[in-house]
Amino acid sequence: MAQAVHRTSEEIRDDVSSRLLWDNRINKSDIGVNVSDGKVVLTGAVHTCSDRSRAEDDAYSITGVNFVDNRLAVSYPSAGEAPGDDEIASHIRSALQWSPHIDPGEVDVSVEEGTVILTGRVDSLWQKSMAGSIADNIRGVLNIRNMLKVEPARAVPDEEIARQVLRALQNNALVDTSLINVYVKGGVVTLSGTVNNHHALRAAEEIAGITAGVRDVNNYLVIT
Repeated sequence: MAQAVHRTSEEIRDDVSSRLLWDNRINKSDIGVNVSDGKVVLTGAVHTCSDRSRAEDDAYSITGVNFVDNRLAVSYPSAGEAPGDDEIASHIRSALQWSPHIDPGEVDVSVEEGTVILTGRVDSLWQKSMAGSIADNIRGVLNIRNMLKVEPARAVPDEEIARQVLRALQNNALVDTSLINVYVKGGVVTLSGTVNNHHALRAAEEIAGITAGVRDVNNYLVIT
């Protein structure tokens, strides 16, 4: 196993700031970066929910970062450019119509002052995440409350879900399964233990989320 790299807060802060400046997808003119003991705090504002998520991913990509506290707000450059709630909801419904993986008739969309509320049902956890991502990329969205219920089309025993998750984790080069515990109850997967970096943490969560029969994932993995 690779040795842990010890870096100063100043080194981490400089690298996170450089990464954000490099990422041409993000309007980073109003992002503040503070670092203490491997914890990065992002403050300020960005123009879209997607920018907010990308900034967090950029911070996590830096060696020495073990947690990102994303306090970025979503704020339009000027109030006149923001579409109204009805227009935002209409755009999200249209985007869902074009997705081959989601039944738009099972998803209800409402918007309150830029906050999107998704309700209804989907067959899998990854479809729930996909619906949220689709809404995330619509102009004018300030926040998302993804309340979709996951109701798998086929019931899968908890023991089988656990076996499938562990098998997939063992086949992933980023994950050391000797350090991870997998517990399943009622279709909800709970991951605990340690991983070496955020990429491994995200990989483990995604593997659990795309496994058949999974209704939700509790990710308690810790980066060491």
